[in-house]
Amino acid sequence: MKAFIEIEGARLHNLKDIDVRIPKNKLTVITGVSGSGKSSLAFDTLYEEGKRRYLLFSGTQYMVDAVSSFDKITGLSPAVAIEQRIVRQSNPRSTVGTRTKIGNLLAIMFATYGKRDPAYNDGLPLSMELFQRNSPKGMCVKCLGTGSHQMIQEEAILNPETQIKNVFDGFLIKHRFHRGNFKKFCEINKIDINDKIAFLPDDVFHSFKYGCRKSGFVGAVVVFTDMMKHMASKVKRHGSKDKEVNLWGIHADSIPCPKCKGTGLGLQAIHTTIGEKTIKELEDMYINELLAFLQKQHANVFSKNLLDEMVMKLQCMVDVGLHHLSLSRAVPTLSGGEIQRLFLASFIIADMDSIIFIFDEPTIGLHEVEKEMLISIIQGLVERGNTVVAVEHDHKFMQAADYIVDLGPEAGVQGGELIFQGSYLDFMACERSRTAPYLNGTRTLHVKTQYKLADPSKLLRLEHASLHNLQDVSVTLPLGLMVGIAGVSGSGKSSLIQHTLVPKLKQSLQSKFIYDNDDTELLLQDEVTLLGIEQIKKCIVVDQKPIGRSKTSCPATYTGIFDRIRTLFSKTPDAVEKGYTAGLFTVNSEGGCRGCKGEGFKNHYVGFGNFIEVECDMCGATGFVEEALSVRLEGKNIKEIMMMSVAEASIFFGNEQSMAYDKMISASLSTLESVGMSYITLGQKTPSISGGEAQRIKLAKELCRQSGKDNVYILDEPTTGLSFSDTERLMTLLQQLADAGNTIIITEHDPAVLANCDYIIEMGPGGGSDGGAIIAEGMPLELMSNSHSIIGKYIKQVLK
Repeated sequence: MKAFIEIEGARLHNLKDIDVRIPKNKLTVITGVSGSGKSSLAFDTLYEEGKRRYLLFSGTQYMVDAVSSFDKITGLSPAVAIEQRIVRQSNPRSTVGTRTKIGNLLAIMFATYGKRDPAYNDGLPLSMELFQRNSPKGMCVKCLGTGSHQMIQEEAILNPETQIKNVFDGFLIKHRFHRGNFKKFCEINKIDINDKIAFLPDDVFHSFKYGCRKSGFVGAVVVFTDMMKHMASKVKRHGSKDKEVNLWGIHADSIPCPKCKGTGLGLQAIHTTIGEKTIKELEDMYINELLAFLQKQHANVFSKNLLDEMVMKLQCMVDVGLHHLSLSRAVPTLSGGEIQRLFLASFIIADMDSIIFIFDEPTIGLHEVEKEMLISIIQGLVERGNTVVAVEHDHKFMQAADYIVDLGPEAGVQGGELIFQGSYLDFMACERSRTAPYLNGTRTLHVKTQYKLADPSKLLRLEHASLHNLQDVSVTLPLGLMVGIAGVSGSGKSSLIQHTLVPKLKQSLQSKFIYDNDDTELLLQDEVTLLGIEQIKKCIVVDQKPIGRSKTSCPATYTGIFDRIRTLFSKTPDAVEKGYTAGLFTVNSEGGCRGCKGEGFKNHYVGFGNFIEVECDMCGATGFVEEALSVRLEGKNIKEIMMMSVAEASIFFGNEQSMAYDKMISASLSTLESVGMSYITLGQKTPSISGGEAQRIKLAKELCRQSGKDNVYILDEPTTGLSFSDTERLMTLLQQLADAGNTIIITEHDPAVLANCDYIIEMGPGGGSDGGAIIAEGMPLELMSNSHSIIGKYIKQVLK
């Protein structure tokens, strides 16, 4: 058996015909600056060739000419890859329980051993389907298994200061039937439609809301009732993207279904228990709590095999650092790192050997103390006879690796070279590497020259936060500083910031609150108070949720520069002469290929329920019609420009002597470069963009708006996926924002990033029920000497 996987002549994307050797049955880390070609080598070359050979072996025709991206690969065995950009695309109703199949095991346990409330016993035997929300037998008939309803806020429409006629303007234009009803109602009650709602007498206001049966009034129910039903339907189907909903500024609250009490299950299921717990109560437990509960249920559950299988799976989840999750947690709400570890747990359970496992930054989202356990588990995969390849930037993970492959030296066209391959010790002495200096100590991520002190007159106070595991937390956030939120996984960081502070800021700031994900439910907690909001001009929340909604969405369309690019094309002499408009240079308009609808590829069935993408033969994978491709701007057609990296496009559109010069495009591209996104292409499909990349693109879009000072920026692990040098660049940019009088709130695990914050709030001490409290806060130097702080000693290592 070969001792190495040998890749010869790899040249996909920016890879420059490189030869790489990866030792088998070892842990190999592929590192380098962002955009240097790591994913092209690990996923698009190594994994794709492994998949191609498997499909050929199984007798399936693989139509993609994958072998053109390299000369030769030997020593290859079956490969499994878990990539962030793929695992983030999830069914919105998928949960941790459904993904791991532990939910099915719980359903079997309750159907077999559940104790029913006599009042809800119909005499028929319990079945597994009764405990599953996606089953017609098990789902609540009122909410159809979702457990919630969208409730429109009446005050959003019936604001006392709103003129009566304005309430119905948008609605009555489209719904002529109600115009007569409204007119009759106003005549009978002598209402001046120019008056404000506040002027209506109580009895008339009641009729205005709920209907009227007075003589002469057409219909028993006044317009408002129908309008509420109409708008509720709109909100449910389209959210705030609907024009009517957006026009009226209507907001909908998600409330628990009254019939099933938010469980999503039928009455029999919610009145059946084991150990005095319902299935919903078990699903809502933290994984470590559920594990402890099941380990004590041998007296109630007589099937030792069933219990042992659930205990084994839960223990694996605890081992990979997912103890803070619950089975009811929705998969789309998980970070890329959490989903990877969910897959890792399934690999451990499968107990396979002779497999190539390829991971994409598996340490993402882990605290320093949790990384050691993850590294130990991955080394356990190697000890079983597997080969593990990980794309990583983490120092501790690289130290544990048997072999390092470094690509670079820069990103995009300036990258793709093999800089180093060998042991970690030899790698630290590599002079060409952009990563090695940060490992051997000759360079540091600590860019802070001095820490800013909090101004006692500029504070934001959040009080009585009790969501999830938060223990009635009250916290003061100093404004005008860079504030870090630290803590182990599940300690309550997201509950405090994303799920408590963010909804209160949205409620208070309204139109001054900017959040790209309108579909995300922000649940308000009435008991929470927020003080000092008057000192904030605007709040910008930048998270890691995917950007773009259509298949043709890309960074150029998301940031808004594509409209200007196609306008430049429409103004070229050739386009003007032929009468071409800007619409011709858009794939989802008249310029899109009819064969593939502008996507450039078609789906081809390869068996086993799987599809692969094959090039469209009508457009040659460009996605454009010939007329669009015939027009050139400074020698480039629209497809060639969309294939440019941000760095290349920045030069192309930044040349003031060129017809392609555009100040706005140039500024936007420069901002993308400043947040470490120089390597992505303008036309890269958004589903292929990782969570960390999506967040930085969102940040760049907001920075281009030049909002001035007194703004609050909230970011969730903004350095995810960045190399040391790119992290240093991003932290410098965030520091400039803070120096300009803005507040930067960062949820982060990296001690080097936290060391650059002016103030740190640390949650803990543990995860789940063991967390939810503030264990330390203050400047980085103060946490270093705080005996309660866990992150303090790691910050000390950075600052020593």
